Amino acid sequence: MPTKHPRINVTNDAELAAAISRARPLMNGVAEATIVHDLAIRGAEALAGDIARRRESIEELVALTTDPESDLDRETLLNVRRTAWRT
Repeated sequence: MPTKHPRINVTNDAELAAAISRARPLMNGVAEATIVHDLAIRGAEALAGDIARRRESIEELVALTTDPESDLDRETLLNVRRTAWRT
């Protein structure tokens, strides 16, 4: 089908074929190219969400470990590398 957008060649390897097979019944008979397009868009959104959640988790960890009101044992945190392998 003619388009003004450049095309991208994608190898339909086993993993992509499996992803398309899983998505096909959920997409009501749309063209395979549309399935691949939608999977790419949703995959990018999921990746961005994963990165955002990771950043939030790191920020929460930093807040927890730097909050003087937290119940964490600061001395243990500061010495964890030295004391972690004591037996």
